[in-house]
Amino acid sequence: MTHSDINTDKTKKESDETSNLKIDNKDKEILRLLNDNARMTSKAIGASVNISREVADYRIKRLVKNGLISRYITVINDNKLGFEAYVLLLQLQNYTTEDEKRILNFLDKHHFVKWVLKCSGDWDIQTTVIARNKIHLAEIIDEIDNYCGKNLRKYDLEIVVKLLVPENLSFMLPPAKQKEIPPADTAKLFEIAEIDDKDKKLMKALATDARAPIVKIAQQIGLSADATNLRIMKLVKKDVIKKFQTVVDLSTLAYLRYSVFLKVNNYSEKRGRQIQTFLYSLPNITFSERIIGNWDLRMQISCMNPQEFENLLQKIREFLGEDLKYYNFALMLKEYKRVSYTEGMQ
Repeated sequence: MTHSDINTDKTKKESDETSNLKIDNKDKEILRLLNDNARMTSKAIGASVNISREVADYRIKRLVKNGLISRYITVINDNKLGFEAYVLLLQLQNYTTEDEKRILNFLDKHHFVKWVLKCSGDWDIQTTVIARNKIHLAEIIDEIDNYCGKNLRKYDLEIVVKLLVPENLSFMLPPAKQKEIPPADTAKLFEIAEIDDKDKKLMKALATDARAPIVKIAQQIGLSADATNLRIMKLVKKDVIKKFQTVVDLSTLAYLRYSVFLKVNNYSEKRGRQIQTFLYSLPNITFSERIIGNWDLRMQISCMNPQEFENLLQKIREFLGEDLKYYNFALMLKEYKRVSYTEGMQ
């Protein structure tokens, strides 16, 4: 690392700390690389971004310190562990700030809730819950319903079918080549993987810090570094571990995030592939999944302002045409929980 590199980044750091956070294209590329694989080494990141390992490491630490990178998580395949995922939307009523905090805290600590989002619009809270079967799901829903009590006006439950667009940051810096659509592989989707207690300890360690050094992880689970690394590779090969991902707090950059739900007429496998191809062509679609219930699609859109969001909605409306039955959206205000390997799964 040269003195010029250090001085340049230190000047940038001082500027960031005295004003709104600013990032350049190298920062954006680092974020995108870490979002694709949070365990990617600083050396490999530096080589990809054309900077030294030391500069890459410095920039990553600065992004963490400034709050843009909030943490690193390991994305676990629910189906491989015998769970199904559901989107649960809650509309509250007659609630105070204390009531809201109480409910959010309850959902945050719930062993079978993976994601909790406060939002505006028809729904006040969006969550993702997991359950082993319909009976287990009913127990979870009843528990949440009973806890919210008089403060819950209604809820909406959707079944998560499959991922259409993985969470990405392409809207910040579009890739040189168009994103590739991963091939559909549903043959082994519901086969439960065989795992042991060491695997569970490993996933628990990776869940809280997907970027932790292999030596640190090995110490936590009582294995050698080589044995630990081998287990990680096996869990990835079995599709138990789907991804090592960076959680990016876009609010630090003043981006707006919207959650959009769509009901589509004449939905079929062929139409679904066409929709997926279309969604991949829009960098601002940062996540999308196929769901079943009152809605057929759920997606997240990231943009700089409401007008940009409206322009994207117009493109979606024009693409779907008469097949778009109805839609709804909400401004995503704050994430209160995001975990992939919950206490209940352990």
